Parts: sequence; C-alpha cells; structure tokens
Amino acid sequence: MTFKQAINLFPLFKNIYEQLVIKTSMGRDWLFGLEFSQDKEYLQRQYALTQDCQNFIANLSQNDKMLLECVLYDIHNISGSLRLIQQKEVLDDVGLFEVKAFCLACKRLKAMIKPLKSKEFVFNDLQDVITLLDPEGLEVNQFYIYPAYDERLSGERKLFEKYKKEENPLANEVYEKICAIENEVRERLCTELLPKCKRIQEDIFRLALLDISIAKAELNIELNLVVPSLSDETLLSYKGIFNPVIKQALLKRGKDFQAIDIEVKSAPVLITGANMAGKTVVLKTLALAQLLAQFGFFVPCESCIICLVENVLTSIGDNQNEAEGLSSFASEILCLNSIIKNIKTGKRYLVLVDELARTTNPVEGVKLLNGFISTLHLGNSLSVTTTHYSDIAAPCERLRVRGFIRKNLASPVSIENLADNIDYSLIADNSNEAPTEAVNLCELLGIDKDWIENTKKSN
Repeated sequence: MTFKQAINLFPLFKNIYEQLVIKTSMGRDWLFGLEFSQDKEYLQRQYALTQDCQNFIANLSQNDKMLLECVLYDIHNISGSLRLIQQKEVLDDVGLFEVKAFCLACKRLKAMIKPLKSKEFVFNDLQDVITLLDPEGLEVNQFYIYPAYDERLSGERKLFEKYKKEENPLANEVYEKICAIENEVRERLCTELLPKCKRIQEDIFRLALLDISIAKAELNIELNLVVPSLSDETLLSYKGIFNPVIKQALLKRGKDFQAIDIEVKSAPVLITGANMAGKTVVLKTLALAQLLAQFGFFVPCESCIICLVENVLTSIGDNQNEAEGLSSFASEILCLNSIIKNIKTGKRYLVLVDELARTTNPVEGVKLLNGFISTLHLGNSLSVTTTHYSDIAAPCERLRVRGFIRKNLASPVSIENLADNIDYSLIADNSNEAPTEAVNLCELLGIDKDWIENTKKSN
C-alpha cells in the first residue's frame, strides 16, 4: 500500500495529509510513492530525520523561517529536464534556466540548513553547474545564451541590431546565423551537463526528503504528535491516544478532547459501550496512528509502544455498495471474509471492526460475532472489535467505555454538550452484558415522552 492509496482508503488519514504543508512538487511526488513500511530501521531513521527538522525549525527566527519557505516554494521539479539530457536531447532556454535555478536554490538551502545534523540533508556541491550556466557569475535567476559562450555572438548580435534598424534584408540571414550559434551552445551545455546529472538528481531526492521532513515536523508541533517506540512483540500500547481531527474541532469550540489509554495484545479485544460513547472513534484513531507510524510519521498520543503490521484491515461504517447491488450486510460480510482470509496467512495485521453484523437480527448477529472472534485466534494478528451485543462467549479481552457521568446528567442534554457528560476511558469489563443506555440517552436528549413511556412498557 502506498501513501496515495492510503489517503484514498482512510478518510481520517486523508484529513491529516491535507494539513501537511508540502512546499515542492518533488516532496509531494515522493510522499505519494511512500510504501507502508515494516522496516524498523528505516522507520526509526525517518523519525530521526523528522526530529532533526523539528529541532531545527523550533530554533529559527520567524524571518529565517519565511526565507526558508520562500526558497522551497520557488523550486521546480527538473527531473524531466534531466531525463532529456540523459537521453542526449538538447534543452531550450527554459529548461536550462530551470536547471540553473534549481542549483542556485540548493546552494542557498545548503547555507540555510547548516544546523541540521542528518547526513541525508547534506546537499552536493553544484557550483560547477552554476558556473557553467552562469558564466558572468551574477548568480541570479535568469538564463540566456551569454556572449561569453561563443565569441562570435557579440559581433553577430550587434550586426543584427544594426541591420534591423536599417531594415536591411540581410538581417534575416544574420539572425539565422545567431540561432545556429545559440543551438551549438545549447548542445554543448547539455553535453557538459550530462555527467553532472547524477549529482543533481541526488539533490532532487534530498530536497524532497527535506521538504517532507520539515512538513512532518511542523505537523508534530501543530498537532502535538510524538515519536512512536517500535516493538518486535505483538503489541499495541498507547497512553493518552487522541484523535487529532476531533481534538482540533473541539478546541475551536473551547472544549477538550479526552485522550484514552488502550493496550492490545495477541488476544482479540472486544469493546462495548453505550451509543455515542466513542467506540468508533477509538477504532479510527488506532487505524490512523498505525498508518502514521508505518509511513514514517509521529503519532497522536502521550507515548506508545507499537509493533509493525502487514496492513490495517478495517470494517468501519456503512459498507453498502450500491454500484454492485450489494446490501449493507452482504458488503460487510464479504469485507469480513476478506479479513479472515488475510489473517489466516499467519501474517500480522491490525484488524479493526465496528459493530459487526449490526445490520442483521441480534440472534444471528451474536452468533456471527462469536464466530468471527473465535476465528481471529487462528492468526497472529491484533484486533479490536466493538459491539452492542451481549452474550459474547468467544474468548477475548473485554473492555468497556466507562460511559455517562451520572452525577453531571440533567435533561435535556443537547448534542453539543453530550460529550461533556461521557467518560470515554476504557476499563476492563469481564461481564457478558452490553451496556443498556439507549433509553436513558433518549430521555436525556428530550425525546417525546409518550415514545419513551411506551418503550419502557414494551417487552
């Protein structure tokens, strides 16, 4: 799975991507091509690069930060021009200008990022390229075929201007001669650039890495993300994990997001809780954190120890596929069947399932849930499943959202302040009964009294 595929599969992950301030097209291309990595050493190195950049930008003055951003925003991807040179094609003046501008930008960056400690951010010395494309030594962002490239140019250009003023018909002949000389110069320049392309290409990669690492560092500061600790054990252990998107939204409304602690080991975890108690948010946040960690990002929590997995497999939300004519139940079951096939391979996955079989009758739903959890034991994966069902007999680690803080409850409770009356922390719960809070919630929301009374009277 690539980064680009992940942002199309996971809306919350896409939301985080959209907050990344990437300044170059090379950085964006590099990011989209990133693979969901299980290489522990590689990921730890990416975390170290991000931390290096975070320390660097934290010590920059506002003015220096703006100058750095301006340089990055002005850089164009010259990979296409380099390919043409390597194919023995001749660049036009625009192509040669872009190569020159890129090398000048790298030179400026090299001076600006000296405090960075990582060897990956040490740019090549491209002064020979700059000198080749800037024979006058002005080091400004412009390019043309300078007279210094060919002694014939100065005289022929003067003659052309003279003939042009006099409307002499020989002007066209002189102009064609000038164009032929200029083409010779361009061809010679591209020939001399050919052996330098590798070094320039290396700096394109360095620039992309620098851009992404700075964007990650800025995201860490904005969202208060921390470096994950990677474990070889089959384990996820989060202290104070939070959903950064919901947290941002709540902070804008002057409210706090309640972070939670959760630990997932080899045994399947089953979470129960009342409606609107945040069970789905837990699953989506776990998915987000795993994706961030294995794409080389920091994660939203106080601290964590996590293992690396083959992939994140989810069944969250309405899986209805109207295009294929499938019902919600059929789509969900096919999705879950695909998950089972994957975990039976013995590879380690993170499996996250929300309200399994919620669209069928409760009797069969309980049976399907029991069967699914029992089948999870056949693999080597980590799993968290949420449910409203009681009587779950399959062996699993049981957690419950603590739920409503009854001493704070007073009807009517609005949707806006409902969260103020819920404790989202997860507690161990060895009972086999799911919380029965639906009617209480209806009362708190000020639902029609006759409906409530008739509900209470019904069997």
